[in-house]
Amino acid sequence: MSEDGAYLVVVDYEDERERKRAEYLLDNWEDGTIESLDGMSRVVRDVDIDELYDQLAAKVPEEELSAYELNRVDTEATQVQATIDETFDDVEAERVEWAMESIMKKRKAVDQGSTTDGESLWAVYTKKGRAEIQYDIREREQNTVRLHVVIDGFGEAPEFLREFIEEEIGYMIA
Repeated sequence: MSEDGAYLVVVDYEDERERKRAEYLLDNWEDGTIESLDGMSRVVRDVDIDELYDQLAAKVPEEELSAYELNRVDTEATQVQATIDETFDDVEAERVEWAMESIMKKRKAVDQGSTTDGESLWAVYTKKGRAEIQYDIREREQNTVRLHVVIDGFGEAPEFLREFIEEEIGYMIA
């Protein structure tokens, strides 16, 4: 991406909470200049822009008009992954399952069902960002239980959630 260019950032959102999260981030971004658009804005395609501009100038003063050429910027957010691999001795798998479900409820995570491999799948929003959490609990020999957690997300959310889960599971299983 260009360091000195101007960009139009479009955020589609499904609900008011998503809009507020995006708006808060944009309002508090410290680098560069981010400003809301005044007046009316439209993305215009497949028109004679000169003709449209002339027609608009006939309706409103020209100093209140501006038009910009847009080119889509091909970029993707960098996804981050954090994992937890824990083995618990002398603990039943049901207790580990209870602990993980309690942790998910504490974070107000939304149960997304399970993956094709049978792992539990949850979606969670934090102030650090959003993430998906998958976990698998397996009983091993000699009353040992293995917990495998994969946290996929953006920004600081995966690492934040990894630390949170490790701390909470330590309290609940200890």
